This record gives sequence, structure tokens and C-alpha cells, in this order.
Amino acid sequence: MIMVTRVLILGATGSVGSKVVAEFDKNSDGVEVILSSSRPETTRKWQNEGRNAVTLDLNDPETFAPALENIDRVFLLTGYTADMLYQSKKFVDVAVDAGVKHIVHLGVFTSRRDIQPHFVWHDLIETYIQASGIAWTHLHPNIITDTILARTPSVKETGSFMGYPGDVPVGWVCTADIAAVAAAVLREGPKKHGGQDYHLSVEVLRGTEVADILSRHLGKEIKYESIEPAGQRAYLSSIEDTGSRYYMQSAAITMELAAEGRLSYQAVVKDDVQKVLGRPGTKMDEWVRQNLS
Repeated sequence: MIMVTRVLILGATGSVGSKVVAEFDKNSDGVEVILSSSRPETTRKWQNEGRNAVTLDLNDPETFAPALENIDRVFLLTGYTADMLYQSKKFVDVAVDAGVKHIVHLGVFTSRRDIQPHFVWHDLIETYIQASGIAWTHLHPNIITDTILARTPSVKETGSFMGYPGDVPVGWVCTADIAAVAAAVLREGPKKHGGQDYHLSVEVLRGTEVADILSRHLGKEIKYESIEPAGQRAYLSSIEDTGSRYYMQSAAITMELAAEGRLSYQAVVKDDVQKVLGRPGTKMDEWVRQNLS
């Protein structure tokens, strides 16, 4: 009898989760993939397409147990509010009860001594996962290329993109590489990847260097514009949802740290894409060629 590992993908419609699904569409050997969405209509659509799918709403813990029934491995990522702490703690508790064997968590590129709130929250979540007894693997992406550059309207239309003040150097990684690493870890399991922290920082570039790459590929001048801390702080006051506002305080603090030259720990190459996949991560020049040219 061939044993099949059942893998649940949270955030299957998101920028990273959808690419994890695409990786399994290319290679699902030995794996049964189950997609999850907080929207029942999306779940039904997937089911009508012949996919395995469940409804799982991180804001509704009552949906956790049915979604986790007979699940072996989970790709866990949470929303962008302070609710991530409550969501993750409750989810891990139910995962323990359901007999989940491996959690692959998408976190941040943390120094473990950060002052940004959501970096600290990820540290706490990962510590709780480790204490749960479930095998774990943590993914730590640095600045995500797609988040900054894959915008609507496009960079080519706007002629500019926003980044850290002071044109500080930072590490970059793209969503396709994050997803490929996540899928490989979920496919190969905890025997190979359990207890591992994978840091995903493929290349260090300043904003002006990214602008030069964009300009060369797009055939027009693309300008780098820094986000000023004062403007980021002013933006916070416009966010009505308390949880979202607390989360976005991290962005304001990050901009202040950048302006003060205190983000040097992010200006490093730690390419565990190579370690997991046996190939180097995708550098900015290639990403722009593939996605924007």
C-alpha cells in the first residue's frame, strides 16, 4: 500500500500560497494537497474544479478542527494584523490535537532581538510551535521583491517605486523562491527538514541599484523614492482597525531604523534556497527579466 502524505496549504489564494500550490501542481509525488480558504465560495469553486479544498478561517477557530482532520503537514502563514498571535496559538493547539506531524511556518528575517512588533510576534509564534512537540521548519524571507515591485499600476507606468529611507542596502528574495522552498520542505518532510531555520536572502542591493536594473530592462528611467518615517507615522493614524494599525507600526519603526542606519542585520546574503533546492536563488536582474520586461 502506497502511503500518501496529506498537506494543507493556508493562504492558497495569496501571493506566496498560490505559488506553493503551483509548485505542487508541477510535482505532487507522494503528496495529496489540500487547499484552504476563509471564503466558502472559493472552497466550492476549487472542489468543483476537482481539487481537494476546505474552508479555514483564521478568525474562526471553530473551522480549524474540520480542516485539520487527517492532515500530516501544514504550510502556516497568518494575516497582517496583531490577531496573528491569537490565530497561531489556537491553530497550533488544534494541530496538536489533530495529530499534525510537521508545520512549515512562514516568518520574517528576524535577528531575534528586533523592536518591530510583528517581528517579535513571529519569534513568539515560532517558539510556541517548537514547544508544541510538532516537528517544525521556519522560513525567514528578507525583503520580498514582489511585494515592492509587482504593483498595480506597474513600475513601468509609474516610473518609480518606494523603499527604505537613506538608500540602505537590504537583502532580497522573490515569492517564487519562497514557494519553491516551502513546497520542497513540505514534500520531503521533517526527517530531512525538521528543526531547521531557512533564511532566504539571495542578494543585497540598495534601492538605487534596483532602480538601475529596472531602468535597463524596461528601457526608461525608473526612480527610487524613499519612504520617510514621518509620512509612515502619519499613515498609521488613518488605519481604523486596531489590529492592523498595531501591525503597521512595525513598518513605521522599520523606516525609522533604516533612517538611523540600524538595519545592517538585513544587509546580508543567506541563500538557503541553494541549500534546500540545490540551485541559487533568483537575483534581481533575472526576476525583472522574467516578470517585468
